Amino acid sequence: MATYLADKVICFEGIPAKESTCTSPESLITGMNKFLKMMDITFRRDPTNYRPRINKGNSQKDQDQKATGNYFLMEEDKLTKEEEEEDQAFAKGQKGEKGEKAAKGGAKGGKKGKDKNN
Repeated sequence: MATYLADKVICFEGIPAKESTCTSPESLITGMNKFLKMMDITFRRDPTNYRPRINKGNSQKDQDQKATGNYFLMEEDKLTKEEEEEDQAFAKGQKGEKGEKAAKGGAKGGKKGKDKNN
């Protein structure tokens, strides 16, 4: 997951091949919140293995996270001071806005350790 690969992210938005804008580099939490808000989905962490999971649309967790502006949840003890401040500023600035787009989709993954000889 990106939480282990990047400290900063850049979000792009617009119409492909016509126009686009990008943000300046920002913390992972703030950038993921912006991206997931554009996609109208919310993430949570699985409590047993800490893998990110997409909440079901209009589920209780989905609605709660959208109401607070936290589209991407991460353990609070893993946040840096800068990320906490940016996350709070983002939540205050985005309070009351609703997403206009809904996205659906998924991906299939393979098994790790799959026997290569077969």
